[in-house]
Amino acid sequence: MDRVARGLGVVAAAVARQVTRWVARWVAAVRRGRALHPRGLLLRATLTVESELLGEHGEHEVPVRLSKGVSLPGRLPDVLGLAVRLPNGVDLLLSTGYGFVPVPRRGFTSGPYSTLATYYCGQRRCRIVARPEGGRRVPVDPAELPGVLERRDLAFHLWAGVQYLGRLRIHTALPDGDLTFDPLVNSVPYLRPASRLQVLRGAAYAGSRRGRGAKLGEGGE
Repeated sequence: MDRVARGLGVVAAAVARQVTRWVARWVAAVRRGRALHPRGLLLRATLTVESELLGEHGEHEVPVRLSKGVSLPGRLPDVLGLAVRLPNGVDLLLSTGYGFVPVPRRGFTSGPYSTLATYYCGQRRCRIVARPEGGRRVPVDPAELPGVLERRDLAFHLWAGVQYLGRLRIHTALPDGDLTFDPLVNSVPYLRPASRLQVLRGAAYAGSRRGRGAKLGEGGE
């Protein structure tokens, strides 16, 4: 019976991946863009690394994307996304919320961002959190980010539990740029998603890229 149950579990998981991939592909084709977080903007940031989990210590220029999850129009609240490609090649994808619970926000700096799933951080599991530095709230509309960054930078502090990882300072908008972020493909053994649900997330990313004809690295989630 255990063998049968395991076999049914494998089949169910495969079906779930296929369905997730197909739905994401269909949504991306209809939207002619990303299935997830379609409204966003690619940005340039300076990451000051304080922990080897993120790569070599020191300052690094990295690509970042701020986005709206459901992509409601204008300044309507939404679950927001913060994607970062680290110096070690790892993609971190965080959403506004606490732990695994996403929370809509009215501004890009109105509250913390968190990896919804836990990560393997070296020999332990953790959630990575980005906490915004003080300052005025930034309207939750990606179209307004270039104007905001002309006046001031946006800063976030990255943590893994009680371990401080570094400071992310977003300073430049790249309105003509785009980039694929995929936390499953772009990971390393000591910093990678730990949740089994990430398999479905990976299927959604793959389906989204297929639906709009994008390759990994050319404008994805």
